[in-house]
Amino acid sequence: MSFIADLYQTAKKWNVLAGIIISDLITFIAYMIYSGGIFRLGDIQMVLGVAIGAYFALKNMKEYQTALKTGLITALGGSILAAISLSVFDWAIFSFVFPISFLDIFIYYFLEAVIIGLSIGLIEGLYFRMKKPKRLISDDDLDDDIFYESLKAK
Repeated sequence: MSFIADLYQTAKKWNVLAGIIISDLITFIAYMIYSGGIFRLGDIQMVLGVAIGAYFALKNMKEYQTALKTGLITALGGSILAAISLSVFDWAIFSFVFPISFLDIFIYYFLEAVIIGLSIGLIEGLYFRMKKPKRLISDDDLDDDIFYESLKAK
């Protein structure tokens, strides 16, 4: 198999971690292309990156993962990692022009990351939760019920 196919299979296997990394990469690359925003610096880029990363994680969700929890973890983790990346980038650029602490820049992006991560994680998690039908009673559950019924005193 080729390198890309192996990488994609590994990303599908580790869907939450891959979604977080995809969120960070897309956000950072988009910020380097266009560093503006609507309300704050980097908000458009973070929304785009986190939405794509969370969608990837939710699309490749495992059977034991819940949609809402996976969406929130991926979106919040991706947005916080993106906030760290953007903070380091801006701090490296701005520190040459005027003295500013890394913590000031990080707090600016961290507040934005929490708001964006929670909202996108909640929206996409609820969407995938409604999209996937609830599991009906399986044969294994019926076998367990029959077993427990047989243990009851008559």
